[in-house]
Order: sequence, then C-alpha cells, then structure tokens
Amino acid sequence: MKKIILLSVGLLAQAAWAQVPVWSNTFDSPASLQGWTFYDTNNNGNGWIQGQNIYHNGTALTYGTSGVLRHSINLVPTGNATGFATESDWIVSPMIDLSGAGGTITLAGYIGRQRSTHTLVSRDLYIFISTPEKEVPQLADFQQMATDAQNSGGAVYKFNATSANLPADLTQFAECLVNISAFAGKKIYIGLWSNRISSGAASNSQNINIDEMAIYASVLGTKDVKTGKALTRIEENPVNNSLQLKLNSAFRENNTTVTVYHMTGQQILKAKYSKNINVSELTAGTYIAVVSDGIITERLKFIKK
Repeated sequence: MKKIILLSVGLLAQAAWAQVPVWSNTFDSPASLQGWTFYDTNNNGNGWIQGQNIYHNGTALTYGTSGVLRHSINLVPTGNATGFATESDWIVSPMIDLSGAGGTITLAGYIGRQRSTHTLVSRDLYIFISTPEKEVPQLADFQQMATDAQNSGGAVYKFNATSANLPADLTQFAECLVNISAFAGKKIYIGLWSNRISSGAASNSQNINIDEMAIYASVLGTKDVKTGKALTRIEENPVNNSLQLKLNSAFRENNTTVTVYHMTGQQILKAKYSKNINVSELTAGTYIAVVSDGIITERLKFIKK
C-alpha cells in the first residue's frame, strides 16, 4: 500500500517546519484520473495511461505491482508504438485549488524508469503550470509554454530523476521535488508532457512511471473548504474533546486517515478515520484536519475549545 510521504526539514531547503499536504494523487486505479484530460497529438494510439508500472528486470521489460501514471513508447511492455519518433503527448490535471496555501509550496513526484539499458538514463519529466491569465487553460496554452521554455534554454519546472538518485531496485521510485511557491494562493492546472524531440531544452522525456504526486504547503490559510453534500463535515465546531466527522461518501473509509495540523503546518496527530477522534490533549486554538484516502484529500478547519 502506498504512502504519501510528509516532507520534512531534511528534504526541503530553508524549511522551518513540516509541510502539510494540500493535494495528492496515488494513481492506484483508473478512477484516480477522473477529471484529467489526455492528448495524443500524433494520433498513434499511444499516450499517458494508468496501470501497472513497467520496469527492466535485468533481462526484459516486465510489469510490476504498483499502480502508476505512465508513458511508454512500448505498448505492452513489448513492441513499439507506431510513429513513436514523433511522440508528443500531454495529460492535464483538473483544477487544483491552492487558494488556502502559502509559504513554501512544493510539488513532489515519485518517479521510476522503465529501462535500465536506455541511452538516456535520466528521466526529466516536464511540468507546465497554468498562469492566472486564463481561468481554464487549453492545450495550446501548455504547448506555447513548452515552446517558450525551449526557446529560453530550458527554464521550466521539471522532475529530474537521474541515475544518481534512482534506486537500484527499479521497482522503486525516486523522490523529486519542485518549488512552485510562485503559485501560492492561486488555482492551477498541471500539464505533463512526454515528447520525442532529439535536441533542445526538452528532449525524450519518455518511459516514465509516476508512482504518485502531491503538493505540500508550509503555511495554510484560514479559508474554509467549501461545503456541500459530497464533502466531509465536522458535526460540532468548535470542538471540545472529540472531533466528530461525517465522512464524504466518495472516500474509501477503510483506507482513510485523518491528520491534524497546527496552522503553522506542524503535524499534531494522525489516526485512522473514525466518527469520533480524540483531540482532548490539543491546546485551545485553530487547526486543520486533512482527511485522505490516497486519492481524495480534503482539508477542514476546526477550533479546539
């Protein structure tokens, strides 16, 4: 079972406290890509998919057991996609709301390679994040960002999984971090580009397994999560000794955890979901409860008496 890793001071330069997850996706099942948009620009039937990771076992490419988001020029894992030399495929996330996040914002990815004998042992995955100029960016906007990045010599956000930090066990994944603090307080979309370009700033970012992605913030705003029929609710707020939750029906209850953070981002407690979570030892103040089953993550503000 996968775990979203809470980034700590040892992983984030200049961080003064642990960071709070504000968005995550484990890519464990096809449902995890609900709301994502796929673009197969060379129309060869190949592109980004959710499925088992592919890796080289020392003899040949084979399937692993991790659910991942992947892009491969190999279709099964044997056999090449027709026209892969012109591959240029995109996947664009649904809207990610960072309006309640501030301080240091970190995009984390857990990246694995599919081949150990490929000429390019590094795996640079190019990430393009929408600007506030358009409420909902189109594919052409992301493609323009890619063109601008190439023309400027590669000034893009990217996960860089090199041979130095990729685990020797190719079924495992390297942690790659990107600072996206410029987008604190904004609503963003993420576009991931896998391409087949022989030269320039962005080249050959293929044969990628993405075990999971997450965004962390060092400071949480006080803005409440919007309420609605489908969202988890706090039954009584302010809270006395027990945090009473009515869980969003979309959550997988057996996989759901509740993590409580101080408003500075410090983790206070973590527990398996239950309708009543003991918070009697918390001092009076304002806290954030992060409720997550690995696919869906919600943040709820509560006041401890």
